Amino acid sequence: MTTVSLTVHPHISFGVGVPRALYVRFPQGNQFGNAGDPKQQRDILAATLDVAVLASEPGTILQFPVRWKIAT
Repeated sequence: MTTVSLTVHPHISFGVGVPRALYVRFPQGNQFGNAGDPKQQRDILAATLDVAVLASEPGTILQFPVRWKIAT
């Protein structure tokens, strides 16, 4: 079974040898994004599933292209 980790600390994920991961540049505990933002959450889920297809080598860590936006 293919597994994909979501990580906010890619150096730790790499160090423990996860088979594939998506690096989400969000605060710890918010890997699926802002509460109440279902579009962002679906985008992260879709990107996570894409990693399962795109990661052809063990230890691959891809980066989600969106960064956390601080509310003003």
